[in-house]
Amino acid sequence: MAQELHESQARILRELLFNNGSNFAALNSEGLSNDHFTFHIKKLVKEGWVEKTGKKYYLTQKGKVLAGTLDIDSLKIEKWGKASVAVAAVKNVKGKAYYLVQQRLKEPFFGRYGFINGKIRYGETSEATAIRELREETGLTGKPIILCVYHKLRGPSKFEISLDNFFFLYLVKNPTGKLIDTVEGKNSWKTAEEIRKLQTFPAFDVALDIAVGGKYRPYFEMYIKLDQI
Repeated sequence: MAQELHESQARILRELLFNNGSNFAALNSEGLSNDHFTFHIKKLVKEGWVEKTGKKYYLTQKGKVLAGTLDIDSLKIEKWGKASVAVAAVKNVKGKAYYLVQQRLKEPFFGRYGFINGKIRYGETSEATAIRELREETGLTGKPIILCVYHKLRGPSKFEISLDNFFFLYLVKNPTGKLIDTVEGKNSWKTAEEIRKLQTFPAFDVALDIAVGGKYRPYFEMYIKLDQI
């Protein structure tokens, strides 16, 4: 519902951020007609963002969360980069290292290869996400080791970003279980050399190099020019 927030409703929320517990007249800073303003205040109450006690209006707990995402100058709901995990798994066969890669079977980047990845759920740790995503998408289990946190920005230009992700890159050594595929992707074990010949995610070679190195790398950011996703 937040994307449907009317400018007049955003102004009310902004006022309550600074003066929680204001009356009808104080909140109507635009000088709207009573009917017009009543429509907007009732909408906020109906959605559970504002509550009325006596003659004053207050932000609910839900409303405080929403109002906290407002840019108080533009009155637009602010957006943040998504927190995600990427899970590299490795096993050794006759002295050669094989890495688990998934061919993605959904948009964006349909058909491309990369590590298992997924969004961190609200209230979930990145390590728990890595364990869950590995199990759900491959049927395998193991102990994730953090290798890196990096910020990947993708889009036509640095001023027009299409995808904004913070990735927690984990490595799982010698996972156990029976490898499965899902509707989201086909999984396979390949050497680093074989992976480099595939059509991978843009700039995937950076994550692959970190996984092959197997050592922690400090936080970094990268912008990748992409006209289409």
